[in-house]
Amino acid sequence: MPVYQLTDPETGKALKVTANRQPTQEEALEIFSSQKQVLTEQEQQIAKPKDTKLTESDLKQDPTWIESSKKVYRLNEGDDAPELDSDEQYANYGLRYMGWFNYNLPKMGLEAAQLNTATDEQKKDFVTLMDMYDEKAPSIAGFGRAATGILSDPSTYVGIGTFGAATAGAQALKQGIKEGVKQATKAGLKQGAKIGAIEAGAYTATDNAFRQSARIQAGQQERFDIGQSAKAATIGALAGATLGGATGALGSKRVADKLQQVEAEDLAKQTIEKEKPSIIDTETTIQQAKKEIQPEIQPFSKALGEEARGKVGIVTEDIQPELTVGLNKKTVDTAVDILNELNIPRDPNVQISDQILDAIQLSKTSPQYKDVFTDVLKRNKIDLLEFSQFLKINASDAGKKLARFSVAEKRLNEIGQEISGVATKDSWGAATIKGLRDLDNTRRGLLVSQIATSMRNFTAQIGRVGVNTLTDVMDNALNATFNPIKRLFGKEETPVDYNQSFGLLMNLTRDKRFAKDATDFVTKYFVKEKDRLFTNYASEVADATKAKKFKTAQKITDGLNTLNRMQEYYYRRGMFAATLDKTLKKKGVNLKEAVKNNDMSKITQDDVSAAVDESLSFTYAKDPENDFGKAFVNFANSVPFVTTAVFPFARFMTNAMEFQFKHSPLGPLSLLSAKERSKVAAGDMGVFSKSMLGSALLMGAIEAKREGFGGEKWYELKGTDGTTIDARPYFPLTPYLLVADFVVRSEQGRIPPDAKDIIQGLSGAQFRGGTGLALVDNIINDISGIDSEEKINKAMARFGSDVLGGFLTPFRMFNDFIDQQQTFRTTEPTGQIIPDIAQQLQRSIPIAQEQLPELESPTRAAAPGRPETVRLPLSNINLPGPITRQLTGVTVRQQKNIAEKEIDRLGLKRRDVLPYTGNPQADQLLAKYMGPVVENVISRAVVSPKYQSFDNPTKELAMREILKEVRKETKPFAQAEDPARFAKIQYNRLSKNLRKIIERQTQ
Repeated sequence: MPVYQLTDPETGKALKVTANRQPTQEEALEIFSSQKQVLTEQEQQIAKPKDTKLTESDLKQDPTWIESSKKVYRLNEGDDAPELDSDEQYANYGLRYMGWFNYNLPKMGLEAAQLNTATDEQKKDFVTLMDMYDEKAPSIAGFGRAATGILSDPSTYVGIGTFGAATAGAQALKQGIKEGVKQATKAGLKQGAKIGAIEAGAYTATDNAFRQSARIQAGQQERFDIGQSAKAATIGALAGATLGGATGALGSKRVADKLQQVEAEDLAKQTIEKEKPSIIDTETTIQQAKKEIQPEIQPFSKALGEEARGKVGIVTEDIQPELTVGLNKKTVDTAVDILNELNIPRDPNVQISDQILDAIQLSKTSPQYKDVFTDVLKRNKIDLLEFSQFLKINASDAGKKLARFSVAEKRLNEIGQEISGVATKDSWGAATIKGLRDLDNTRRGLLVSQIATSMRNFTAQIGRVGVNTLTDVMDNALNATFNPIKRLFGKEETPVDYNQSFGLLMNLTRDKRFAKDATDFVTKYFVKEKDRLFTNYASEVADATKAKKFKTAQKITDGLNTLNRMQEYYYRRGMFAATLDKTLKKKGVNLKEAVKNNDMSKITQDDVSAAVDESLSFTYAKDPENDFGKAFVNFANSVPFVTTAVFPFARFMTNAMEFQFKHSPLGPLSLLSAKERSKVAAGDMGVFSKSMLGSALLMGAIEAKREGFGGEKWYELKGTDGTTIDARPYFPLTPYLLVADFVVRSEQGRIPPDAKDIIQGLSGAQFRGGTGLALVDNIINDISGIDSEEKINKAMARFGSDVLGGFLTPFRMFNDFIDQQQTFRTTEPTGQIIPDIAQQLQRSIPIAQEQLPELESPTRAAAPGRPETVRLPLSNINLPGPITRQLTGVTVRQQKNIAEKEIDRLGLKRRDVLPYTGNPQADQLLAKYMGPVVENVISRAVVSPKYQSFDNPTKELAMREILKEVRKETKPFAQAEDPARFAKIQYNRLSKNLRKIIERQTQ
C-alpha cells in the first residue's frame, strides 16, 4: 500500500501513514487527534521529557535507587547474604539486575514469578527499580547489559535478523510481565490477586501476539502492533488482579477470550468502514528504543545468531515464550533417568525438579552422585543451561528455592566442567588438604571403633530415652493443666495424648520393625534428608560414600564401627518415626496408614526435615543453630590433625552442652528467644518440662551425694567388690554427678572439680573426645621445668604420638581379648621426636607393649593396671576384667587403698601428690620409692583419731604436709639410683644468667 505524509495544521509536525488511498481532511484531523492522545498516555505512563531523563551517574547517586537496590539485593540473595561495601556497589547491582530483567525473557519470567513470595514493600522497591530503569537515558553500559541479556535470551535467535513472530511475541510477553508486576504490587495483601496479575498480564500479551501473527500470516495485518500487545497486557493484568490467582490459567484465558471478542468487534467495524485508511503505528516505544541504540549495534546476521546460539546453549528452534522456558519432555526424561540411576523412587506428590535439587546438592560430598549426574547428562546430550533453567523455574516453594538452587548451580557448573573435559584439577596444596581431611576422618572413625565404645553409647542412650519419655509426659501434663485456662480465654486448646509420650520407647521395643520400615519408606523419597540421617556417625565421622581418597581405609573403619553405627541408627530411626508420627497426627494423618498404603501425599519436605533434626539432636549429631556453636564446630574442624586432635567430636560437645542447658534450672532463659516463645504459644511446653525434669534430676543427684552415693571422685560409682566404675561415658547422667559433686564439696569445704573436670562433665568431652583434653594436659606436663629445645621435642613427640595413636585404637581393643592381666606401661623419652613417638605408639600394640617398663604409682606399691576380674552386679560371678570391659563398655578401676581414697575424697590431683619434674624417668623413680610409703604410712595416718577429728580444710592441710614430708624422705633414694639425671634437672632449673656464668667457667 502507498505511504502518505500528513501535516498537522496546529503543530506543523508531519506524520507518515500507510493507507489504500489519500486520507480526507476529516480523517487526517481524526488521525492527529488519536495520535496526540496516544502520545499523552505514553508520556504519563513511561517517560520523562528527554531533557530530564536520568543518567546512570544520576541513578548511582539517587537515594531512592540505592535504597531500593539494597532491598532487592536482600530479596534475591537472602537476609544472610554478605553486605556490599558501598552504596555505589548496591547501585551497580540494581543496574545489572534490571538490565537482565529487561532484556532476558527467562530471567524476567522467573523473577516475576518469584515476586509472589515477596513482601509488599519488596514489590514496591522492585517496581521502583523497574520504572526508574525504563526512564534512564540510553548509555554504552546499558547497551552492554541489553546485548548480554539479548544474547542469553532463547527468543532472540528464532526470529533473528527479521524481528519475526517469536521475537515480537517475546517482546509482548515482556511487556505483559512488567505490567503484571506493577498491578501485582498494587493488589495489596491478597496473594491470589498478585499471582493473577502476573499470570494474566503475561498470558494476554502473549495471546495477543500470537493472534496478531495469525492475522499477518492470513494477510489481514501487515506488521506487528506492539502498542496493541501492551494494551492487552495492561487490561489482562488489571483483570487478573481482580480474578485472583486461584483460577490460574483458566482466569487468564477468560481475560484473553474477552479481549479477543473486543478485537473481533473492532475487526468487524473496520470491515464495515473499509474505505477508511488502515493506520499502523510505527512510532512505538520499542521501535524508538531500537532506533536509538541501532547505530551502536553491529547488525545481526544469521551466522552470528548461530554462533551465539552455540555459546549460550539454546534449547530448541521452536521456542515458546512461556514462564516455564526450558521444560520439555527430554529434560524431564533425563531427570527421571538420574533418579533411577540413584535408586530414588519418583514421588508423584513432589515436583521432580525438587527431587533433583536435593540429589545434586550431594554431588560435592558424594562422588557417586557426581558420577551419575555427569554420565546421564552426557549420555542424553542435555545442555546444562537447559537443565539449570528446568531446575530453577520449575522448583516449588519459591521462598526457599533460590538458596537451594544457588548450591545446585555450583554443582552443575562442576559437572559441566567434567562433561566438557575442562575441569581444573586441584592444586597440590588443595589435593593435599582434601587427602588429609579424608585421612583424619578415618582416624576419628577409628577412635570410636572399639566394641566397648559401641556398648557405652548404647547404654548411655537408654538414659536419654528415659529423659525424653518423661519430658513428653510432663509436656502433656502441663498442657492438660493450662487447657482450661485457654478455654476460659477462648484460646485454642492443645491436644493431650499420653500415648504419644511413649512413641519413642515403643519404636525402640515393640514397634522397632515399623520404625525401620517407616524411616526407610519416607527417606527414600528425600535423598538429602536420608543422607543427613545415615551417612555420618559418632557426630562427625563420614562413612565411605563421602570418601574421595583413602576410600578403602574408610570402608575398613566403617566395618570396625558396624556395631557403633547399628546402635546409633537404631536410635535415630526410632526418634525419626516418633517425631514424624507426632507431626502428621496434628494434620490428621496416620503414619502407619501412610506407610501401609504407600501414600506420600500428606508428607512434606518440612515434615521430614524436622524429624531428621530431632533424630540428629537425640544422638548429639545436629549442626548447631546458634552462632557460637557454629563457630566452635567450624574452628574445631578447620585444621585436620591439629584442631581435630584437641576437639575430635566438637559437634557432640555442642549438642551435649545445649542438652544440659535446657535440662537444668537455667532452661527457661531460652524464652528470651522469640522462636522459643512462639513454640510455647503454640502449645509446646518443652522448655518448661525439660527444665523441671532436669532440675529434679539435679536435686536428686545432690541429695544422693550428700548421703555418700558414688565414689571419691565426681565421676565414680562404687562396685559391689570395692572397685570403682567410671561414669563419664554415661551422658546425660554425667553432668548431674558433676554439679552435685561441686555443690557437696563446696558445702563440706573440700576442693571442687577443676576446669578440666567441668569441661569433661558438661560437654561429654572424655566420652567421645578421644585423647583431646588428655593430649593438652600431657603436653603441659611434658614441657614444664625443661629447657627450650627439650620442651619443643617433647611437645611435638607427645602431640604426634597422641594423634597417630588414634589409628591404633583397634589394636587396644584386640589386646583386651588376648591379655587378661594388664598393667599400665610407660615410655622412656630420649628427647628425640621420632624414637619418642615410636615408643608411645608401642604402648598400643599387643605383646610389643610388654617390652616397655611398668608405670609406677606414687600412691601404691604395686604397678597399677586393670582388675583381672570384675564381679557381675547382683551376683557372686566373677568375669575377666578386660574382656568384660569390651563386651559391656563398663570401665572398672582397681580397688583403692585407704590413702588413695582419702586423697581423692579431698580432691587432690596427681600433681599435688607428686609434682612433675618434666622428666618422665625421674618421675618414675620418685613414684617408685614414694608409692609404698604413701600406701602404708599415710593409710595408717588417715584412720587415726587425731586426723579424723579434723574438719576437711584442716585434713587437706595435714595431707599436703604429710605428702611433702614423704617426698622429702624418699627423694634421696631416687637420686641415688640416677644422680646424673637429677643433677641435670637441678641445673636446668637455675636461671639463665647463672647457667651462662657456670658454662663460661667450665670452658
